[in-house]
Amino acid sequence: MEPPHKHPRRNDEPTMSPSLPDLSTLPELVLIHILSFMDPKEAVQTCILSKRWRNLWTYVTSLNFNKSAFKRTAHFVRFVTNMLFFRGAIKLDTFRLYWLTHKRTGDTYSMKNRQICASNISSWIFSALSCKPLTISLVLHGFANLKLPHALFTCASLEQLELGLYDCNNEEVIGTKYVNLPSLKKLELAGLTVNDPVMQMILSGCPLLEELCLSVCSLKLSEMRSDLLRSLTIRQSQGSGVVEIFMPSLISLHLKNPGRLGTILSLKNTPSLVKVFVFSNYFQGYSFSAAEFEFFTCLTSATDLKLYGSGVMALLEQTGLNCPVFDNLKRLTFGRWQINNNLDLLCRLLQHTPNLEKLTIVHTAHRSPRNPKKKGATGQIPFRCEQLRAIEIKYSDPSGVHELVDILLRNTSHRERVLSISPASKCEISNL
Repeated sequence: MEPPHKHPRRNDEPTMSPSLPDLSTLPELVLIHILSFMDPKEAVQTCILSKRWRNLWTYVTSLNFNKSAFKRTAHFVRFVTNMLFFRGAIKLDTFRLYWLTHKRTGDTYSMKNRQICASNISSWIFSALSCKPLTISLVLHGFANLKLPHALFTCASLEQLELGLYDCNNEEVIGTKYVNLPSLKKLELAGLTVNDPVMQMILSGCPLLEELCLSVCSLKLSEMRSDLLRSLTIRQSQGSGVVEIFMPSLISLHLKNPGRLGTILSLKNTPSLVKVFVFSNYFQGYSFSAAEFEFFTCLTSATDLKLYGSGVMALLEQTGLNCPVFDNLKRLTFGRWQINNNLDLLCRLLQHTPNLEKLTIVHTAHRSPRNPKKKGATGQIPFRCEQLRAIEIKYSDPSGVHELVDILLRNTSHRERVLSISPASKCEISNL
């Protein structure tokens, strides 16, 4: 018989798990890999654990420095400088630096301090380059006197480069440099002024470049030529005219602007283009140019087409019956406009997609008194999509969805047709 102070074990009580191995018993390569996912400040603090951990942080291959993690600028500068100094020229895979400053009017000390910090940034980049990195990401704001080391544009090991330079005297960042990046495959430029000489220097100096992204840039371009580029992204960048594109290997085109189609692309030689994303808002009274009408006629080779925004809707509406036929199109996605107010436009568009297999409509909004249904927009225009087997509707308001579904089902007859209707999440809408 058990003593009275002991109770039999209940079935729902947790049992003792087998003892886990001590972290220090893992191989050093595994420990270094774990440290690479930590914040640099936390990784350095592991040096106090034991003698074995004392120098492990110096072998970390991924460094991600963020000024916002430090309250004082002096502490941040000292930390980054010391960490790069003590790790020496040990191999480095990734170097990231994120530093935003805020100007204060009349603060002469702040101006002097930023000049000193800009000098430190240049020396940090030079130190990182000595470690033959594969990826460098710089997102900086407010360093008007920043001078990037010339070695950044001639680093033989670099495969990915991101330059997000805002208010950093950006017209001179690349313009006076000689570009020779033989291993670079992905390049992202943000906040810069890009003209024809700079673009020609980049495309000719990066023979393996496959992905190019231009975000919030001022584009003073007349043409872009590349035989190997496979992906081109232009986000919220304004141009001064038509940009002619000569890219026979281009597969993916992503064009996103905050308003009108400010950057107008003329696709002169893009026979391999199959994935296209176009987003544009629309401002009342904006008249489209002939180049913008011609833009859609160059997308007939696409198999996956995504069209978002009231600007795209307005352009398609003005195109009318002159809309090109998309014989190769298999997947079509569009939204961010009051679809129930433009049912005839939807029908006309589907008349020009005879081989469509999947249709996705995002953010279908109900009609409001300010946006009444247009006269004659009955949605009775017939179309036949014999291959359409998947219809997906994501709405922000359920009003009018039944009318849309009725039109789609009435004009499709695939035996294996699948219909999906669900609310669109706020994240899904905002991330377009």
